[in-house]
Amino acid sequence: MEKRRSRFVDWRWMLLPIALFALAFPTGGASAASQAGQSISQIVVLGDSFSDNGNLYAQVGGPPPPYWQGRISNGPVWVEYLAQKLGVPLIDFAWAGATTGVGNEVDGGTVDSLGAFALPGMTTAFQDYLSANPVDPNALYVLWGGGNDLKAAFADPAEAYAIIGKAVTNLVTMAATLQALGATRILVLNLQDFAKSPGFLQEDPQIRYFITQGSLAFNQALKANLPSGVHHFDTFSRYTDIIADPGEYGLSNVTNQLILAPGADPNTYFFWDGVHFTTAGHAIIANAVCQSVAPTVIIGECDSGVPNLLLSSGFTISDLIAQAAIDAKNHGGFVSAVAAITNELMKSGVISGSQKDAIQGCAATQ
Repeated sequence: MEKRRSRFVDWRWMLLPIALFALAFPTGGASAASQAGQSISQIVVLGDSFSDNGNLYAQVGGPPPPYWQGRISNGPVWVEYLAQKLGVPLIDFAWAGATTGVGNEVDGGTVDSLGAFALPGMTTAFQDYLSANPVDPNALYVLWGGGNDLKAAFADPAEAYAIIGKAVTNLVTMAATLQALGATRILVLNLQDFAKSPGFLQEDPQIRYFITQGSLAFNQALKANLPSGVHHFDTFSRYTDIIADPGEYGLSNVTNQLILAPGADPNTYFFWDGVHFTTAGHAIIANAVCQSVAPTVIIGECDSGVPNLLLSSGFTISDLIAQAAIDAKNHGGFVSAVAAITNELMKSGVISGSQKDAIQGCAATQ
């Protein structure tokens, strides 16, 4: 198939050192690990189309069917599944089209300004939430955005550094503000590799490479600047693994859009449209995040009973084990990787010997 010509013209900015993204936020300190505390009381999410459960639709009446009940998918989105799994209420302040800042691209808004209908970006929605609600110290606050900002950076290479830097600053500021107001559980998801989505598969390989580099640059800057004590979820790695090994997740199609394939089995497709997930894909993401935030370390069906501590790296113990599962070539490799992780955690005083054995025992049986 002949590759279509890209509308993007200059990607050299992606090759510049990621160190230039270092922002003026404290990132160090904190003890080796922290306890999760009391049970989660509710989920409060701020984000864009990947988390919107109907906010944009309620305002503008779109998108129409076959999009499902205002979701940018064919069914519920990931955070709805997560709330269901955790058995807690969901307060959804995510808006499809939201930038991380003031405005929303749907009505011509930008990161710095509202558009024609004052549709909110993440920062505006965040301010709306705070103006009407006290911060709940037992809530799980979720921030997932930046894709619309990244799209703007791709379209304007000359301003790319400023755009990405501002997006990271917006997300970090929201997380730091929540902490200052008493939030104890803040989860920030990084961006997936948009170059692997159907909407970009026909781009020139060099363009797709630079799209990947854009996501990586954003993610590295975000991780480097998140406040200590904020939980960081690596969407990029999980998304990449789903596409590389779909059968492990019960999928068979990770290259085509379900919306363009009427009659196809919706449970086997990862993508609903050019970039958004099917509800089956959302359920997979929800399962991964649920394991990540679970109070104890769970491997497969085995609950080790070991507290799933948030480490000073911003990852939980379960995150380290999940990454080991992604990286391992076989079960033996996974078991060995878990042994190495837990041995190091025990040496560092994060877990006890019996807790190490419990986690390794679960790894061996799954």
